[in-house]
Amino acid sequence: MTFLRVMGFSIALLAFYAIFSNSLPQVEPDLSEPVEVSTDGLDMDGMIVLGEKLFSGKGTCTLCHNNLGRAPDTLEMDLAAAFAERLADPGYQGIAAGGEGPEAVETYIRESLQDPSAYVVAGFGKKGTNDRESPMPIVDGPPIELSNVEMNAVIAFLQDRASMDPTVPLPSAEEAPSEEEPSGEGMVEAPVTDALAAIGKFNCSACHDLDGSGADLGPALGGIANRMNRTALMGAILDPNAEIAEGYDEGLMPDDLGEEMHASELLLIVDYLMALPEPEPSDENDEEGPATNAIDALDNHGCGGCHDLDGSEAELGPKLNGIANRMSREELKAAILDPNAVISQGFEAELMPDDFADDIVDSEMTLILDYLMNLPE
Repeated sequence: MTFLRVMGFSIALLAFYAIFSNSLPQVEPDLSEPVEVSTDGLDMDGMIVLGEKLFSGKGTCTLCHNNLGRAPDTLEMDLAAAFAERLADPGYQGIAAGGEGPEAVETYIRESLQDPSAYVVAGFGKKGTNDRESPMPIVDGPPIELSNVEMNAVIAFLQDRASMDPTVPLPSAEEAPSEEEPSGEGMVEAPVTDALAAIGKFNCSACHDLDGSGADLGPALGGIANRMNRTALMGAILDPNAEIAEGYDEGLMPDDLGEEMHASELLLIVDYLMALPEPEPSDENDEEGPATNAIDALDNHGCGGCHDLDGSEAELGPKLNGIANRMSREELKAAILDPNAVISQGFEAELMPDDFADDIVDSEMTLILDYLMNLPE
C-alpha cells in the first residue's frame, strides 16, 4: 500500500511539472544572423539611443536608479546641476575632481561605472560602511560586462540628458556593437543549457548575494532550500512582487521573467539554487544585531558621512559637536526620526534618510543621543 502511495505521489509530481513547464513560453528561437551596426550608421544620435536602451536593459541601471531610494533617481534629477555638484564636492577625490565641462563629466561617469566606490553619494553607500563603499557593481565586469563601446553609449546618453554635447568617441568598424535582427514578434534567443550561464543571462547575482557576489538589493540565495520549497522558489522568480521578503523593496526584480525565460532555464536555475549551501559565517558578512556602543551605532547609520562629527569634516548636514547647546534631547531625537520636518538654514531637504525610525532600535537611539548630547563644541 505504501508503494502505491509513493508511486501515485511521484506520478502526480511529474504531471505538475509537465503542466507547469508547458505553461511557460516555448517559442522557437530567432536564429537569424546578427546584423552589424556599421560605423556610418552609428552616429552620436545612435550612440545616445543605444545608451538609453542599455541604461534600462543590459546595464540594469534602473533596478537601483529609480524613485525607490536605493540610488539617486538619475532619470528624474537635474543631471547638469548634479554633475557640477559632484565634481566640486570636497569629498570627491577621483580623477575628475575639480573639473568642469563635458570632458570632466565623461571622466567622472566612466570612473563611476568602473570604480563605483571612488565616490559614494551621501546616504547611498553600503550599510555600515559610512558611505565609503558603493553597492553598485562594476559594470564592465561580471555579471553585467558592458563593453567599452557600450559604456561610451551610456555616457553619451547621460551627457545628453544633462544638455551637454557628448564627448565620447564613435566606435570604429571593429568595435561597433551588433544587434540581432528579429525575424518575428515574440521571438527569444535559444535557451542556455548550463545553470551558471542561465544565472548570468538573467543577471541574478547583480541583485542577490550569490556565491559571494556581495549584492544586497535582494535576499541572499545561499541556503534558500532551508527557507523555500521548489514551488515557492519558482513562484518567487515568475511573480516576484506577489510576496516581498522582509527588508526589501517591491518592484526591484523584473516581473517579466516568465516571458523571457524558457522552462528549461527556469528549472536549471531552480535546481542550482536549491542545492546551494548556507554560506559559512564570517565576521565581515554576519548580521551582528544592534550596536552595543555609541561609536558603532553612529558608524552603522553613517552619521559621520554627512555631519561634521568629531572632526569628520562632512558638511552635507549641520555639524553635531555642541548640539546640546542648540537642541534638547527630544528635539534631536525628532530630527533623527523625521529629518525633513524642520530643515536647518543653509541645508537641503531630502538628503538625510527618513527611515531611521525603522532601522534604529531603541537601544541604539539611546546610545546615539547620549553620545551626541555630551559632545563639546
